[in-house]
Amino acid sequence: MNSLLLLLAYIPPLLSIFGRKLGYVGIIVVSAVLTYYSLTNFTSITSYFGLLSSLVWILISIFSLFNRKDTLLEEAITLSIAGMITILDADEYLLFLVGWEVMSIPIYYYLGKRGNFGSAFVFISFSEVSTVLLLSAFLVAGGSSFMVLTSPIPLMLATVGFLIKMGIIPFTAAEWLPIAQGDAPSTMSALVSSTITLMGVYGILKLGILTQTIPLYFPLILLVLGSITVFFGALYAYVSESIKGSLAFSTAENNGAIVAALSIYMFAKSLNMTQIEHISFYGVLFYVFAHSIAKTGLFLATSLQDSSAFSFTKKFRGGLYTLGLSLATSSMSGLLPNLGGIASWLLLELLFILAYLLHNMLSVLFIVSGFTVAMGEGFATAFMLKLLSYINLFRNNGNYEKRVSSIIFVSGLMVLLLGIIMPHIIYPYETSLTSLGMFCLIVTQYQGKVFGGISPLYVFMLIVVLSGITYVVFGKPKVRRVNVWNNGVRDQEEFTAFALSNNVRLMLRKILKHESVYVNTDSTDVFWAIIVRLGRNLRKIGKVFGRSFVNSSIQWYILYMVLTLIVLIILLSL
Repeated sequence: MNSLLLLLAYIPPLLSIFGRKLGYVGIIVVSAVLTYYSLTNFTSITSYFGLLSSLVWILISIFSLFNRKDTLLEEAITLSIAGMITILDADEYLLFLVGWEVMSIPIYYYLGKRGNFGSAFVFISFSEVSTVLLLSAFLVAGGSSFMVLTSPIPLMLATVGFLIKMGIIPFTAAEWLPIAQGDAPSTMSALVSSTITLMGVYGILKLGILTQTIPLYFPLILLVLGSITVFFGALYAYVSESIKGSLAFSTAENNGAIVAALSIYMFAKSLNMTQIEHISFYGVLFYVFAHSIAKTGLFLATSLQDSSAFSFTKKFRGGLYTLGLSLATSSMSGLLPNLGGIASWLLLELLFILAYLLHNMLSVLFIVSGFTVAMGEGFATAFMLKLLSYINLFRNNGNYEKRVSSIIFVSGLMVLLLGIIMPHIIYPYETSLTSLGMFCLIVTQYQGKVFGGISPLYVFMLIVVLSGITYVVFGKPKVRRVNVWNNGVRDQEEFTAFALSNNVRLMLRKILKHESVYVNTDSTDVFWAIIVRLGRNLRKIGKVFGRSFVNSSIQWYILYMVLTLIVLIILLSL
């Protein structure tokens, strides 16, 4: 990028002071420039992430133009976007850190000004922990600019910092994502979910490319964390009663899948499996595009709801609104021919390809990870079906702003078109085979072997043809009315979202540790409970330690300072 674009990025925050719409128009103009720049200078991962970010910001800004004014929201969003452009523009560590802080602080300030002190505090606490880790990584890397790294330590330290921002387990336990996104307006939630967490992916990928040697155990740890996050993120999304909280857990699930794909990229790089390294790189790109665009539309759709609980949602129906939501939720369910389906297929394909190629004990890990991710995708599909049903498909009981639906439709249409087009533009490992009648066939090839085969257009046509045949043969579906059964609850006739997921909630209550209440809007996860318990025990240990050793005794203070100095010297010498 160039300094002119960086300068332009900070004009919209200034414009937003003079007028709400001026700030958003400024973001649209800057995003259009970024889109043009990314397309005409397609030389690095920065171009991919710049293009994706600018598309999402245009959607959010156009949507915000039709919304009512919210004090400080415009300033927070425009300044946070300026911080992200700074990150994408940064060739130096210091500039990257400045962008990282500028991106996060406006959101903290906005949440605090709204009175959400708990959410704001949790958000900024984890954000600053992330910053400290990034700073440590850059200090260990040495120098002032991003360059080839001979040591893996900077990558490992920074990755932990980025994982915190992405809400990967065990950091999901802190629930900063659900808290921050659940309490924020829909536009800010969309921004956090679709592009702020995206900056974490960008940072890991940027340092991963620069790092020459990566220890084999590190990507394996990431694979385990990513797979577990996919499963639990989707599970918590399904059982949670909070609409935006569920979408936040879904974001953690998507980020888990992206981390799993990143781990394969690093693993292949460690073993010089160049082709697998390239394929996993494209898998990461497909995932980030699918997640960011679809999740933007879904979060914006929640702005129509008055209640934060699924069981009290309003159901809106409309042509473009219904179609857009259907496409976005099907993409997030991993269904073809949407881009989310391509990304899910490629991740599972990679896991099982590696299990086949390695043919040793590590194969077991990749197979188990593949099953874990697949089970998570199952819960993700159930959650997306629940979301679509309870805000759209069920009986219409509200009116909504028609102009809003066009933005949601565009996000759904984009994941559909990108699913059909994008793999054929950037994915180099496809063939032109048409022998199976699968036009636009995508096949993963490695060392002369062909793994799997997928055709977005074929699947799309198959769905249309089979649905048409079913309709012609059996006619319009007949509706059979039955008495409502609401999980044994008699005080409400409607089959609620809480009742829908209550069977899973009850079966997995040992894991979920949910409280036995009829309608709650939160979900408690086992990792959060463990961290709370760990924090309490650490506090007890700290008290004992303080009374025993840090008791105004000068010799203990001197010993403490000497030990701290030794640790710092060791860290800086690595």
